[in-house]
This record gives sequence, structure tokens and C-alpha cells, in this order.
Amino acid sequence: MLYIRPVEQKDLSGLLHLASIASKGITSLTNDRDTLRGKIERSQASFTRAHPDPSDYFLLVMIDSEHERVIGTAAAYGHTGTDQAFYAYRLIKLAHHSHSLNKRVQSEVLHLSNDYTDCAEVGTLFLDPEYRGNGHWLSRSRYLLIGQHLDRFADHVIAEMRGWIDDENYCPFWSGLGEHFFEMSFTEADALCGQGSNQFITELMPRYPIYTCLLPEDARHFIGKPHRNTVRAVELLYEEGFEYEQMVDIFDGGPILRARTKEITSVQSAVHRQTTSDPIADGETSSWIVSNCSLYSFRVIQAKLCSNDTDVQLTAEQRQMLAIQPGDSVRMIAKPKRHTSPTQLPVVGTAGQ
Repeated sequence: MLYIRPVEQKDLSGLLHLASIASKGITSLTNDRDTLRGKIERSQASFTRAHPDPSDYFLLVMIDSEHERVIGTAAAYGHTGTDQAFYAYRLIKLAHHSHSLNKRVQSEVLHLSNDYTDCAEVGTLFLDPEYRGNGHWLSRSRYLLIGQHLDRFADHVIAEMRGWIDDENYCPFWSGLGEHFFEMSFTEADALCGQGSNQFITELMPRYPIYTCLLPEDARHFIGKPHRNTVRAVELLYEEGFEYEQMVDIFDGGPILRARTKEITSVQSAVHRQTTSDPIADGETSSWIVSNCSLYSFRVIQAKLCSNDTDVQLTAEQRQMLAIQPGDSVRMIAKPKRHTSPTQLPVVGTAGQ
């Protein structure tokens, strides 16, 4: 059985394994023992903290209970920019007029912005390819946590989506823009950010708007487009009500999406039920994603359950996975009967063939 819980110190080797098989560009899952150990410690402090703190960071892991093996990760940050401003590029359209030539020319500029400072953030979504098909409820587990503990999260939530990087670690956007100002490779810059050393962004990032027409064609092409391996994650965010507001990552040009915290679909649609081990005569059986109502011992499972408007029946194993007793309350969101197809969603774009 699979379940989700807060990360623990014993998960370090499992996180390192996931980091080793993750694609390039997942900055928050860097393959560095000390960095990951620091993330575990920060997450544990947040889950055990009695009162909300701007630095709250919650790292969840999906566990295969048969082998007690870490097979996936997902994280939520209470607020961005707690140490320094959160920088991104806003893509803006400009129109220039020449009355003497009776001519109008449109241009696009990248404007450095910190508009998303002090938003909450979801990220670090990664699943072992062997367990493909479980990403949707791993992703939604974060919204069960957020909805149950709204006081620990900002009024808006953002999600940074990985931009285009090829198998040789070539990033067109970085090569066409960032490399000229930072004088380092994308790999070096990405590694520094993954280790939490991002002060150099504030110190070296150009302050003036940059006209995209001056960038190489391949750099322009991938502005605001997610990596092909990230398209499904973008779809899941759209299903939750996130929107693309022409904000992109300053390193790889990937899209940044935002939603109002209380309006996220899984936050709004979650229901509370009281648990029982007895059959429910008037209940219906359907698929649910279920969490307990704890912070310190937060747990999530997915299962077909019999429930009505007040109660839900759980087996002893399911209660054990959720760390609850009969009669305890749980928070539940319905599993979608089918995924919305990509053609029905305003996906920002695929990132190459």
C-alpha cells in the first residue's frame, strides 16, 4: 500500500536516490547530501512548530509500505522570499508608434519583478518512474495539507514549472540571457540555487527591461514553455485553478503559475468525515484521497471507500496508514473519474520534440 507522510531523517538515502534519477532542472531536489539533510531538518521543524512562521516548509514523501521505500516527493512553502525577494521575469507587450512613418511596432520585454514575493509555493513534485500513475494524488496531497492549515500559508500560491533543458543540460533561455550576466554555466547556477545560495541573483541580475527580439531565436521560442516531462504537472495545476500570468523563471524561462489559496479546487472541494470501522448501510463506494487532520503526523492515502454525508468506513490497515483511531475525523477529496485531456486545457506549451 502507498501512503504519504512528512519526511524523516531516515529518508535521506531515499531522497538521494530520487535526486539521482530526477531530470536536470529540478532545483529543489538537488543530488547533494548536505542540502537534502538541511531540507529534512527544516521540514521537521515546520511540522513540529506550534505556531505559523514565514519560513515554514513542508516536505512530503510517498512511501511504498511493503518495503518502506521512498518513491516520491512533494513540498509546500508557507511564504516565498523570507530571506530575500523572489525574482521572476514578467513578459510584457509594448507598442511603439511613429507618426512620421505612420507605423506601429509591437515588442515584448522581460521585466524583472518581485511581485510573487510572500506567496506560498508548491513544488518538488517528483515520482519514481516505476510508480507512474500516482502523481495526481501525490500532487493533491499538498492541498489537503494547505486546506487543513490555511493559517500557515499566504493568500496566493505559486508553482514554478521547469523550463526547457535538453539531455546535454543545454538551456536555450539561460544560454541566450543569463549566461551573459552571471558568467557561469546553467549547471553551476542551478546547483547554487539548489543549495540555497541565491544571493548572487540579487547582485548580478540586470535591472533594466530586456527586449526579447534581441535574444537568440531558440531562447525566445522557449519563454514560458514547460519541459515536455512537466506538461502533465502543468495540466494538474490548471485543473486546480492555477493560471499563467506571463511570469517566467529567470534561469530557464519556465512558466510560473499562481492561484488564490482558498480557491484552489482541492482546497475548496475537501470534505470532513468521521471514521468508522462498521459498515455504512446508506453509503456509496467511490475513490477518495484522504488525510488525517494532524500537522505533526500528517498522512494521506488513496482508496475506494464507502461513505455518506457524515461518515466514512476505513479498514484497520487504512487507519494505521493514516495514524488515526475509529471515530477520528479525516479530510477527503474525490479522485477525478478521468483526467482532462491535454487538448482541453490551456497548457502553456510543450518544450520540443
